[in-house]
Amino acid sequence: MTIVEKEQDQDQVVEMFDHAYGSYMKHAYPADELMPLSCRGRVRGMEPSRGDVDDALGKFSLTLIDTLDTLVVLNKLDEFEDAVRKVVLDVRLDNDVVVSVFETNIRVLGGLLGGHVMADMLKAQGVRLQWYKDELLHLARDLGYRLLPAFNTTSGLPYPRVNLRYGVLSPNSRTGTELDTCTACAGTMILEFAALSRLTQETVFEDTARRALDVLWEKRQKGNDLVGTVINIHNGDWVRRDSGVGAGIDSYYEYLMKAYILLGDDTYLERFNAHYVAIMKYISQPPLLLNVHMHNPTVSIRSWMDSLLAFFPGLQVLRGDLKPAIETHEMLYQVTQQHKFLPEAFTSDFAVYWAQHPLRPEFAESTYFLYKATRDPYYLQVGKSIVESLNEYARVACGFAAVQDVRTGRHEDRMDSFFLAEMFKYLYLLFTEKRDLPLDIDDYIFTTEAHLLPLSLSTARPPCPRNMTMFRRGHGEEEIFTRSCPSAQTLFPNNPTFTRTIRDAHKQLLQPGAERLALFRSVQLTGIRHKQEASPLGLFSLKFITELVDPPAGEQPGISPLAVQVISPPFFGRVVLTAGPAQFGMDLTKQEHGVKGSLVLSEPYQACAAISNRKEVQGKMALAQRGECMFAAKARNLQEAGASGVIFIDNAEGSCSEEMVLFQMVGDGSTGDIVIPLVFLFQKEGQVLLDALSQHRNVDVLLATKPMFLGEEKTDQLLSASQLHEAATETRTRMVTSAPDQA
Repeated sequence: MTIVEKEQDQDQVVEMFDHAYGSYMKHAYPADELMPLSCRGRVRGMEPSRGDVDDALGKFSLTLIDTLDTLVVLNKLDEFEDAVRKVVLDVRLDNDVVVSVFETNIRVLGGLLGGHVMADMLKAQGVRLQWYKDELLHLARDLGYRLLPAFNTTSGLPYPRVNLRYGVLSPNSRTGTELDTCTACAGTMILEFAALSRLTQETVFEDTARRALDVLWEKRQKGNDLVGTVINIHNGDWVRRDSGVGAGIDSYYEYLMKAYILLGDDTYLERFNAHYVAIMKYISQPPLLLNVHMHNPTVSIRSWMDSLLAFFPGLQVLRGDLKPAIETHEMLYQVTQQHKFLPEAFTSDFAVYWAQHPLRPEFAESTYFLYKATRDPYYLQVGKSIVESLNEYARVACGFAAVQDVRTGRHEDRMDSFFLAEMFKYLYLLFTEKRDLPLDIDDYIFTTEAHLLPLSLSTARPPCPRNMTMFRRGHGEEEIFTRSCPSAQTLFPNNPTFTRTIRDAHKQLLQPGAERLALFRSVQLTGIRHKQEASPLGLFSLKFITELVDPPAGEQPGISPLAVQVISPPFFGRVVLTAGPAQFGMDLTKQEHGVKGSLVLSEPYQACAAISNRKEVQGKMALAQRGECMFAAKARNLQEAGASGVIFIDNAEGSCSEEMVLFQMVGDGSTGDIVIPLVFLFQKEGQVLLDALSQHRNVDVLLATKPMFLGEEKTDQLLSASQLHEAATETRTRMVTSAPDQA
């Protein structure tokens, strides 16, 4: 890529940022987020609830704060000074609103600290912001104290939510009843809290974040140094024991490594290295990263990966482990080429598992770090493809819209603050020479939200008191890059094509046919070579992997489909629909005769807000559409309204179990309160129920592990979803043609 081409791509990124940021400031500010399809701001409480997704919103102009240091990186210094003035004059934190401790820390506290560091730097140059007197730091300190009550637990692990005005457990707080939090939620505080301590000389923040990390380290599986995904905040017991590098754990590992870089404390590095050895032994099956059980890590427990693990190659670059970073990144790039974007989750054979794409930046982040480490222009082309996809498939009149389904390209009225905070920062840095930046980027560490904290914090002030803990040593000899930055020349001496050589071995992952099958088996077998030696379950792993490669049509390997059977007249059990299970709620496999119920349509249909037709829902099997909020939030709303069960229907037009990969609905980390049965239908199957409900007064269904046959009915009398859908469509067409007024 020539200098001119790089400059053109850089200009394109700036133009896109201007479109996104300008749309937010014009149509949404001072709201927390922009709704790019509606061209208005998203204000919490004034829009339908999206469940836990809304916990990031706190009525504190989230997007503006999250974007502050991005403005400086993009050399938009006038806009930055104006933005700092707006935050100082307009933002208030004393709001009676319950927010996520994790999201508020990384987005708002991190944004205020990054903004303060940039403002301080520009002021020191003697040209701009001479009026600035640490106002952003004062706001950050205020916010830090508002987050501290979340840590008032017996273990020291934080509650997942806190009320900005009332804290936790007070009569007005509306929080404090939670039992669990995710590992990343508790372990992703140290960078922001330690920076706040060292900038204000108030040690309480660093001490508090450090204590939470100490608990997570102590609660690891000591035989293999793995941690689980969800932990009880009161007694420290693991609630979800699956261990990986994606959602629920991701930034915990990131912050251990980066805490060492930022703070200079060996303890963090030693803990990270112990975890990293375990990850590479049990979780990494290059180019795949599959979750395992933390207490029995010799067998992978799920056959899909989530998009958040796309950050991991970038972290491996910091670790100096370039080969697996290149391999995993190449796999991710092939998935993005096939689906235009990285789906929220995808299977081990790279089919869509969860089709949403909320404009996440992790893949761009790893692309930037790999280019910085290797200077291979291939990664510039990868970055260019990200830019082109965003412009072609996500750009709308008022900004950029999240993609609700990468298969159909349908948009969602959503533009998260991290899109401005991270995506444009990494893409701009990818195409910009270091000398052209208004700061020396190597003097800073990126937080998980890509906010910039100065490395000088490690030496400007000594570590806070009680900042050292005893560490269990004995992990063997240290590797060459355990304590130093990697050098490509040392790793791959006199081999300028080493990145291409590594990538070429993984170029055919998504190709159909025997070649792909052989390669996939080779990759998987290589990944479990140590597992067969460690466990008698090795042969089972081989069988499971074979099934992964060529699964039965319409079924996701490892997931047992459920049945939704229409048992009322005139169907009498002949209609049986393939349904996906949930990881939470009633376990239908333990219900010998299934669960029966009469259908009713939830109002609102998406069930993300309080149910308005409670009388109709009481004791009935509710139909609710997927989208806008999490399955768990919908289930809670309908259970509270008295529903006996919930059938979720996909919002992707035309999706069908005969063509799509069946998946298992996951909860939000604290779903023990949900006890009703829950199943998922793709759109065509769901439409069969909707058609039946529109044509018949009473429609009764049975949710079970297999269909129940009534009377003399035989299996060859069962109708597929496509047949039922075609029959219903033909019936409606005849009605419109013969009796248009009645139709």
